[in-house]
Parts: sequence; C-alpha cells; structure tokens
Amino acid sequence: MSLKVQYITKENQIETADGRDTVPHDVSFTWYDYNSFDDKEELLSDFKVDDDKLEDEKTKRYRPQYYNFNDYQLLICHVIDQDTLEAHAINIFVMKDIVITYHDGVLEDFIDITNIIKHKHEDLEIDIALHILHETVEQYFDIVHDIEDEVILFEEKHGNEKKGDDITAKMFDVRKEIFRVKRVIIPMEELVEKFKEQDDVFNSGQSEWILGKIDSKIDRQKLIIQFSEEMIDEMKDNYISYNTYRMNKIINVLTIISAVFLPLTLITGIYGMNFKNMPELGWGPGYFVTLGIMILISVGMLGFFKYKGWM
Repeated sequence: MSLKVQYITKENQIETADGRDTVPHDVSFTWYDYNSFDDKEELLSDFKVDDDKLEDEKTKRYRPQYYNFNDYQLLICHVIDQDTLEAHAINIFVMKDIVITYHDGVLEDFIDITNIIKHKHEDLEIDIALHILHETVEQYFDIVHDIEDEVILFEEKHGNEKKGDDITAKMFDVRKEIFRVKRVIIPMEELVEKFKEQDDVFNSGQSEWILGKIDSKIDRQKLIIQFSEEMIDEMKDNYISYNTYRMNKIINVLTIISAVFLPLTLITGIYGMNFKNMPELGWGPGYFVTLGIMILISVGMLGFFKYKGWM
C-alpha cells in the first residue's frame, strides 16, 4: 500500500505517519494520501466512500467533477502528463478535519503539501482541496506554453513551405495536442463556476481568493490555447489555399491542352477512316495542307485563350 499520512498535532506541529493506525486520536487535522490506483481496496476499507464516483485508469471520464454527499465532498481534477498529454485523475475527499487524496503518482512533484498545511486558514480541509486544484491548474501552464512554442517554431520552420505530406501530418498532430489539453482545461472552468455557486461550502475569504486565482489562470491558459489554435488554423488554411490554387492551375493547363487537341483529333479521326470515296486521300499535297490547317487551328486557339486571359 502506498499511503502517506500527514497530520497536525494539538501543539500545531506537522507530523508524518506510515499508516492510519499510527495517527494519534487527538490530532486537529489529517491528510491521507493514497498515491497509487492499486490502493483502491485499502481506501474503501479505511473509509466509507462511494466507489462508483471514483476515477482511475480503468474508469476515465476526463471531466472534473464535484459531488456533495452527506458526510463528505468529492472533488475530481486532472493533471496532464507533459510527455503524452494524457489526463490523470486526482480524487480529493473532504471530510471534517480530514482530506483524502487518491491518485497515481507523487503529489509533491508539483504540490508543496507541507507549505499548504503550514499556512492553514479557517476551513483547512476546503482550502487544501482548492490548493490542490490551484496547483493542478498551475501545472497546465507548462503544457500550454510548450504547445505555443511548438506552434511558433513550426510556423518559423514551415511557414514558407508550399508542399509536403509531413507538413499536413504535423498540423494534425499539433491540433490533436491542442484538443487533448482543451479537453481538460475547458471543463475545469465549468467546475470553478460550480464551486462559486456553492455558497454554503466555499464561503470563506480564502476560498474566494483561491477560486479567483484559479479562474484567472484558466482564462490566461484559454487565451494561449486559442492563440495556438488560431495560428495553426491560419497556417492550415494558407497551405490548403495555396495547394488549391496550384491544383486549379494544373487543371487549367490540362483543360487547354485537351481543348487544343479536340479539333485535331476530329480531323485525324475523319481522315483515318480511309474511305475509298475521300478525294483528299489521293491528293498530292494533302498531308502538308492538313498539317498546316492543324497548326493554324492550334495557334489560333492558343491565341484566343491568351486574348481571353485563360492562360
């Protein structure tokens, strides 16, 4: 079992424990951190929580959630893997003087748990849940800035290129990355709005301050994502427009060639039938006259197309 426990003693000191049984009974606050999804059975046996609402690698929903039960509240948010852009859930249970986190990985990689507890306020358990949410949203900046840099570098490298299958494939890869990040960030904004409506729960000054910071960060991240999305869309539109123009030019040339050869094909088809009663077949200069007529028709049609601005 991968359980880490931190608690605040009655002397207001932060201590750690190896398991639930080693936590004193007179503590003022306890944090149980189950940092592996393999700990699900231990979590359910230690605490009476609804396992239907939990999210792990087997029950991915990709949307942050908030549930308010009689004895506890459940907040589900997501961190984004910087390499794969996969979303991984953090389940946060808020009880009286208790916070339980159930996730995969180490929260200390991006959340200073000790510092959050040290600067506690009147609703410590609520504030800790919101602090985890805040640090989770803060982690998104690394992702969106990486995508923004990738789009800018792509534009600098391929902005003047007019063709290439790798360009199209790269554009779709970047759009897929943007979609994966938006899939996490946009619903997070809805969750924050839902918190603001819970006046009976998130009603302290500290809670309002943290929610305001989270909201502000999400707005900035949305702007970065929107900028990256618009840039890649503009490059895609320019690339498609140029290739459409280029294809139209090719079709135009092929159409002119077909139009020039149509009357020539008609002439050769007629005289290629070799009927006995065709007087031109026995005419001495017939070949040269026919060839001259074909040349005149070709030159005349090309001149006409040039005059009309079709070539």
